[in-house]
Amino acid sequence: MRKFLLLSTIFILITGCSFSKKPTFKYVDTIEVKKVSLRNITLNANVIFNNPNHLKGKLSIEDMHIFVDKIDVATIGAQEFDVPPESEFAIPLEGIFSLSKIHKENKDNLLSGILKVVQTDSLEIQFKGIIRYHLGSFSYPYTIDKQQKIRVR
Repeated sequence: MRKFLLLSTIFILITGCSFSKKPTFKYVDTIEVKKVSLRNITLNANVIFNNPNHLKGKLSIEDMHIFVDKIDVATIGAQEFDVPPESEFAIPLEGIFSLSKIHKENKDNLLSGILKVVQTDSLEIQFKGIIRYHLGSFSYPYTIDKQQKIRVR
């Protein structure tokens, strides 16, 4: 009887501490212009996740880039975030890029690029990369790819 009680206690502890599902990536919120200066533009967006488990974990940003009109203009630094248990939560992404980087990459079409921004007041922005979930030795990547046209004022 003791062995059965001991084995059932161990089984309950092991299964009670395990998690049934990895956190789910829901969507990337709207990309917004946070700040515009003569030299730089600051963009931000929130990545929304849901953690159905009672265990925490960590999310880290790996190899996340910002593209403007298909030109890689910035990398979002590697940050680590705590995953709250049993809740929906947001991971903030913020990137700063220099307008001169767009001009250097697009020398042949510099005039047309400037005219496009002046005429339309908008740019095609893309956040693309990987956010990785870590829990002990378990790791799972989420591919992020959000493209949106934004107005620059």
